Amino acid sequence: MVGPRDSRRVAALQQALQAQGQPAAKVFDYLQLLDTTAPLQDWLARHPAALVKLESPGEAPGLHQALIVRGWQCLGRPGPAPAPLAHGELAHQHLWHAGFADLFATLPAARYLNPPADLLAMTDKLGCQQRLAAAGVTVPALLGTVDSYAGLRERLQASGCNQAFLKPRYGSSGAGVLAYRWHRDGRQIASGSAELVVQGGQVRVFNALRQRRYTRTEEIAPLVDAIAAQGAYLERWIPKPRAPGLPGYHYDLRVIAFDGAARQRVARASRGPLTNLHLGNRRLPAQAWQRADVDAAVASTVAQAASAFADCRMIGFDLIQRAGRCHVLEANGFGDLLPQLRWQGRTTYEDQAALGATVGSVADTDCENRLHG
Repeated sequence: MVGPRDSRRVAALQQALQAQGQPAAKVFDYLQLLDTTAPLQDWLARHPAALVKLESPGEAPGLHQALIVRGWQCLGRPGPAPAPLAHGELAHQHLWHAGFADLFATLPAARYLNPPADLLAMTDKLGCQQRLAAAGVTVPALLGTVDSYAGLRERLQASGCNQAFLKPRYGSSGAGVLAYRWHRDGRQIASGSAELVVQGGQVRVFNALRQRRYTRTEEIAPLVDAIAAQGAYLERWIPKPRAPGLPGYHYDLRVIAFDGAARQRVARASRGPLTNLHLGNRRLPAQAWQRADVDAAVASTVAQAASAFADCRMIGFDLIQRAGRCHVLEANGFGDLLPQLRWQGRTTYEDQAALGATVGSVADTDCENRLHG
């Protein structure tokens, strides 16, 4: 595995391997590889049959800052290097992505669970949606890139749309996403987990753990400007279906594709426009709300979406299903952090751990071939 050594994700896969009686995975921290990937290359030379999982670089503030600085260097931005961010601060996402891309470009050839190029493509949220659409997957209409509040209003007016999602191009976990609605009488509402902080004339944005509503232009405009400056786009707002038995709640689905087939799935119900579970929303069994025909539509949509990233073995898809149609909202190559969520008795990490036995068989076969030439 390559990932932050103290990550919950790394620990979860190690636990699954141990539970299945398999040896622990060798872990390389991204921080180890920033200067040189030689240690990983050397290890792979000794273990050519190894299956390598590239884990999310999240939950590691030092790594996040290092990737921002690397991106700043790659893009040749003028002035001093970006200062370290405060806890939860949302800034320099475009620089982070540039640094992440540069690091991934240095990784050696290997048998990856999800190839670096595809993971990188999925961290570019706009590019990912365009790729899905090109593959025939139904996605919300893309209304174009936005570089300012004024640009947002112009895009909406040009499209004849009065409500849309503003999404950071390089964001994750709903950070910086705003659900925006305007009325002909001039009223407007922007909702999301972004917290606007203005100090001494400086605008800063923080990722909060609860959803907020903004109704004044004096707040909405600088908030949109700050998010859009890091790369953002507009997407048509597809209403989420009502959650049965939960008045005031609406929901979407997170479904895990494993080797192209839909497996673990969960409904995420919220009173607000964002359903991300870390925002205090409700996690509920999707099967309780899905008829057989709906489940078949979800499985078909997930299979089609997974085919756009055919070399990836595990992808998390967020989607809305209503009126017999599924819209894919996002593909997430790091979307498997769903603790204790099982399908046919296995969690996402237990599915991955089971691949370790296959890799071991391949390694044993290779060894036999070398011995008996």
